[in-house]
Amino acid sequence: MSARKAATAAGVLGLLGWLLCLVFASREAVAASLASLLGFAAVPLGGVCLGLSLALVSGSARDQLWPWAVVSGRSMPVLALMALPVLAGAGVLYEWVGGEAGGFRGLWLAWPSFAIRGVLYLALWIALARWILPTAIARPAASGIGLIALVLSTSLAAIDWSMSLDPHFKSSLYGLIWFARLLLGGVAFSCLLTLSANAERPGVLRGMLAAAVLAWLYLHFMQYLVIWYGNLPEEIRWYQHRGEGGWLWLTWLLGAGQTLVFLALLWPISQRPRLLAGLATATLLLGLAEGAWLSLPGLAHVQPSLLGVSLIFAWLAGGGLLALALLPRRTT
Repeated sequence: MSARKAATAAGVLGLLGWLLCLVFASREAVAASLASLLGFAAVPLGGVCLGLSLALVSGSARDQLWPWAVVSGRSMPVLALMALPVLAGAGVLYEWVGGEAGGFRGLWLAWPSFAIRGVLYLALWIALARWILPTAIARPAASGIGLIALVLSTSLAAIDWSMSLDPHFKSSLYGLIWFARLLLGGVAFSCLLTLSANAERPGVLRGMLAAAVLAWLYLHFMQYLVIWYGNLPEEIRWYQHRGEGGWLWLTWLLGAGQTLVFLALLWPISQRPRLLAGLATATLLLGLAEGAWLSLPGLAHVQPSLLGVSLIFAWLAGGGLLALALLPRRTT
């Protein structure tokens, strides 16, 4: 079976299974779509993050990774498709939908404004991927402005789509934490594509991946440290949800797994292509886990078994669609 046929089969199976879950367990299906969206966004959106960043510098890292970041950004329309269930089904997922809050808070936390902001985020990202990123090296000023817009929009999207699931949790670092995962995923995926094309200097790729992992670890630690030092019950409760039941294992998997990847990258042997590809693949899989970790713990009125099944189907659908967008239409 060819890669495109396998991707098509995965996408169709995942979509049909997710639609079935939507009929019988709408809240679980929309929650799974959100987790899948947060995890898979690292491929197209992470590619744009990486490409715009590399366009502002020079050197071997840009020469090797930037062309593949452009390739990753071409799958941005798939991200828009993955976001549709979250924007349309916000009423079954977010507790604040239909609330009676007044003033600016009530205007911001209203479904029409939520959906409009989501569409504007996606439109901006598609424009950056289609028109700014391909010519970013020739237009560094546009790249810089685009990168600023990207950081601000992804931070707002993280607050809207994920942090607002818990109306009592507040963190000024939350948006940057998701941005760090996007950039880390973009570096990991571009490294995989570069290695598949016989990278000339894998040591440079190793350094880029290590730096991205370190930035991700630092931001997560800083958020935890600030919340621990502040000793605020609302923020502490957010971490308590991720330390209960099966979520505790996911927390350890995410934290320990990404730390082990970083420690492995400190050794020169990790620049061997096969080992480096394995570490990049592990990073991408951990990104999917983080999408679930950020969004699913603490959700009320969900059935864990149905949520797990819905998540598997959402991952299949998202992975299949991304693969179809990135794989060449004709193989030799």
